[in-house]
Amino acid sequence: MTIFDRTTDVTPHPDDPASATITLDAAWSSLRGIHGGYLSAIAVRAVEPRLDGRRVRTLATSFLRPATDGPAHLAITTVRAGRSLATFEVTMSQDNRPVTVIRLTAVAEVAGVEWDHSPPLAIAPVEQCVSVPPPWPIAHLDHGVALLDPSHLPLSGAEHARLRAYLRPAEPRAIDAAWLAMALDWFPPSPWTRVDPPTGGVSVDYSVHIHRTLDVALSESEWLALDFRAEVSAAGLALEHGSVSSPDGRLLAESFHTRWTG
Repeated sequence: MTIFDRTTDVTPHPDDPASATITLDAAWSSLRGIHGGYLSAIAVRAVEPRLDGRRVRTLATSFLRPATDGPAHLAITTVRAGRSLATFEVTMSQDNRPVTVIRLTAVAEVAGVEWDHSPPLAIAPVEQCVSVPPPWPIAHLDHGVALLDPSHLPLSGAEHARLRAYLRPAEPRAIDAAWLAMALDWFPPSPWTRVDPPTGGVSVDYSVHIHRTLDVALSESEWLALDFRAEVSAAGLALEHGSVSSPDGRLLAESFHTRWTG
């Protein structure tokens, strides 16, 4: 079992199917409390016993207050359970106060109209990318290995808020819905390529849409490619759009992340 799997393992309440517990691990500490992508991944884990053959495709997280390492309670509600589509809500609380509310949609494998016109990601080759250690310890970064495109680096004062990079799990594992929910929040915020922290670093809302997953671990030579950009910051909020692609260029998932720039 990887550290990711162990630290996202949810314990159902023995007498209440709508309740579960977890201990938020300090290994996922971030600049402000516990890493938000980790909290979103826990919600995916919490609803997995209820999926009944469906797959989590969309999740939307609202961050109400910072979470801390230690015990947390999960209240799990099945909002709708149809044959093809189900919707769940997971409220995570600490000290009887909610820290996140997460809505998830799961869909069965169905035939539908498909297309993929996503443009190829314009990112520098792996051999041109660089490993940049953060200026301060951030525990959650230990769960991945990354190489950043040198054209847009955090704290570089670039004109555009953009970050492009390669990423792979620190411990080999499948690229499933829970891991993607974490990974699209793993990198430093793209606004940090043009403004100094903490501006643009606080999460307000975070949504992920999963197009597809990878059922096997990456090989030693394979990387996921990611792109993040925040084109507009207005009245204290910036919207960051992220995407993650497989080693063969297929779009796996996208995110929209509202960040506080007040």
